Amino acid sequence: MKRKIFGDLTWLISLLIFSAFLVFPQTHQIFIQLTSNHPYLMGFVKFSILATMGELLALRLAKKAWSLPAGLLFKVAIWGLIGVMITFMFSFYSAGVSSMLEGLNTSTGNRLLSTLFRAFLTSLTMNLTFGIVFMALHRMTDTYIEMRFNRKKPSLKELTQTINWDAFISFVVFKTIPLFWIPAHTITFLLPSYYRVVVAAYLSIILGVILVYARRMQKETKSKNNVISGA
Repeated sequence: MKRKIFGDLTWLISLLIFSAFLVFPQTHQIFIQLTSNHPYLMGFVKFSILATMGELLALRLAKKAWSLPAGLLFKVAIWGLIGVMITFMFSFYSAGVSSMLEGLNTSTGNRLLSTLFRAFLTSLTMNLTFGIVFMALHRMTDTYIEMRFNRKKPSLKELTQTINWDAFISFVVFKTIPLFWIPAHTITFLLPSYYRVVVAAYLSIILGVILVYARRMQKETKSKNNVISGA
């Protein structure tokens, strides 16, 4: 029990320290300057810290105890590279959608509505294209790391067959994208550009919690179905 409480406090204090760096006026300016001057390096740092914390929290909730995932350092590096990719894609889709809308002259005359529509369309486009590919790739890298640390070097066929693609499509693609990522990234694209990647990293923590409870519900449903079929 003491170990759980210590882990909970350590995780929470770490999150508060990182968040405080963004809030306090002195460090806030440092954050903005670093993000402006080194966007990809900061994208790596933000995701390698916050998304990894989200993964640790998800494990804590799933196992009801703190534990380290297999291949933690490799997963930290993967999260960092994802942060670099997302930094690029946020700029890419934001500029692309803005350019397209300017060419179509879709202004509503209402600045708030126009800004909201632009943010929504950027989120929609990004999540229905890059988002699906990125999440599938991340699922594959995660599975590969876990299989390697179980002393198995999988082939591409073994890797793809190990992943439950039905669950990936039915839940991750058809549920988390329309119900979570598109609305969440719409809000993200309403923010100044230097906040977008760090907010996306915070969102990964929230999604980790959602996924844990979704898996728990799926297991409970499967158990009930097995009992009914057995009866």
